[in-house]
Amino acid sequence: MYLAIFEHTNQKSIAMKRPYITLTLLAAALTIISTVSCGRRTDPAVTGSTDGPTQIAVTDDTKAKEGIIGSADGPTAIHVADKDTENIDNPAAMESLLAAKGRQLIGQMGQLARSKEYILMMTSSQPIQNEISLISAADYTTPKEIFIIDGKSFETDTLDFVHKHIVERAIRSAAAMINGLNGTQPLSATSILQVDDTLLCPILKHTIIMLFAYDAPYSALVTYRPAEDGTVAAVASFVKFPASGTASVSHYVAEVIGSAIGSEEITVRSIDIP
Repeated sequence: MYLAIFEHTNQKSIAMKRPYITLTLLAAALTIISTVSCGRRTDPAVTGSTDGPTQIAVTDDTKAKEGIIGSADGPTAIHVADKDTENIDNPAAMESLLAAKGRQLIGQMGQLARSKEYILMMTSSQPIQNEISLISAADYTTPKEIFIIDGKSFETDTLDFVHKHIVERAIRSAAAMINGLNGTQPLSATSILQVDDTLLCPILKHTIIMLFAYDAPYSALVTYRPAEDGTVAAVASFVKFPASGTASVSHYVAEVIGSAIGSEEITVRSIDIP
């Protein structure tokens, strides 16, 4: 009888402990984890390796826990964040990350331009449809060049709300201003195809523009606007430059923005294509 009670108690104790796995066992079980951060993709590494402390946040459906996971009340999600920031503050890596996101958005705009279902839903105007057909005929897989348009004028660290709003509005409206100079059809067509997305990139501190130049009637502008939480809103739009052309379309963009905000402190530079 005593043996039966002992066995029953022991089995109950084991049953209660079985659902719980300590973080020590988790570190041994999780052998390979790949992490991604702003401008950096690390190679697969062992959790808790010498590259820096690893933070493990455990969520169990609607409530968070630390230290014990695997409880029996629901599935457990494990989010791993590498706190090693040694290589995050890397401008070249940041630019590569932003450029890759820009190319992704441009590809999405191309898909929309080739979708008859989408175009018919958005407009019944034949001139606008013809303009979109002109856009869809080009290949936007690889840009000829990529430029970053930036400068002191883009850094709106000022208490003057009106001036700050004007600058940020001009930067975000650069594509619309340029397309508007070419007539209503380009302006309407490009607004229909505009796409946006967000990404995480805490080291971007102010709005910048990337120009993706193509050997086609249209190129593309992508505006990147950072938020306080480290996310970046990316908005892409096709842009049509004047038929007469300029010595450099990138400098033409800078001139349009500079004219709108009344400043010449704008820089243009080419970057590598990721």
